Amino acid sequence: MRIQPKTIMCAVDFSNFTDSILSYSVKLCKEFQAKLFLIHVVIDVKTFFKYSDTIFDAEMMQAEQFQNAQKLLEDLTKDLTISHEVFVTQGDPADEISRFALEKKIDMVISATHGNSGIKRFLIGSVTEKLMKTLHCPLLVLHAQKHDFISLAETEIKLKRILVGCDFSSDSKLAFDYGVSLAQEFQAELYLAHVINPSELIELKASDYIDVNPGDYISWHSPNYFEMQRRFKEERRERVNELRSQLEKQLYFMLPEECRSWCNPKTVLLDGEPYKELINYAREQQIDMIVLGIHGHTLWEKLMVGSTTDRVIRNSPCPVLAVRQMNGDKG
Repeated sequence: MRIQPKTIMCAVDFSNFTDSILSYSVKLCKEFQAKLFLIHVVIDVKTFFKYSDTIFDAEMMQAEQFQNAQKLLEDLTKDLTISHEVFVTQGDPADEISRFALEKKIDMVISATHGNSGIKRFLIGSVTEKLMKTLHCPLLVLHAQKHDFISLAETEIKLKRILVGCDFSSDSKLAFDYGVSLAQEFQAELYLAHVINPSELIELKASDYIDVNPGDYISWHSPNYFEMQRRFKEERRERVNELRSQLEKQLYFMLPEECRSWCNPKTVLLDGEPYKELINYAREQQIDMIVLGIHGHTLWEKLMVGSTTDRVIRNSPCPVLAVRQMNGDKG
């Protein structure tokens, strides 16, 4: 499955990181010979002053914002040599970006996250999170606070190492297809990672092997205790090794036979909290892009905790490509 986006949309907010984000988008468009669509969403000022006694001309203020945004976009793109269009619209940023992406048949959207977490996300939400739920196409997220993901002086994007998180779901399979295609496009090393969520270990305590005899006499049978601990660890090690062997085979056979002539993926099994392990591994291996599928979670998890993909995006040391199965898609 060769992925070759021909239309890429970059959402900008005119923050201090806009130049870096635009530069990344332009270079990606050049790599795929794609057309660039640049969009900025102006917040509806009437929403903020709906219940205010302040007297002002909302329409005039809105018109000024539109004009300023249009001028800024034109300044940003005046020296571009690739095919591009600019759009300024008004409303909810995630809704407008999703609407335009569908209307213009965009193949990939590039956005930035500022890494908000906790109560701030609970109260105002995250544009990135909303986009992950509503976009019909993959979302490439660049972490604004880690804007050294590409040098403005570089003429092209260099992806040397791509990490794909695999849990063998349909979403994970789609992420795998994108990861393989990108690895082929950029001649990058491909890393396939599966994170084993360890079941909570119930350690055998010394108190489990203490006999309380009449007369308050306590004797600890230490040989029994240490023997039970040894057997427990050996049995668990055997189960984990068996699981690792099965997962390594699954990861290996995910790669189509025709890809093995040019791709020798590195498979890795990690233990722990998925988002933490993926982030730590990406840092250790100096990964240039992480590709993940998006799963559905409960409302409470989305509001207070967030999905693995969302957590990785907010803490990743490199860009993250999030893909999801849409209705009608086939894995």
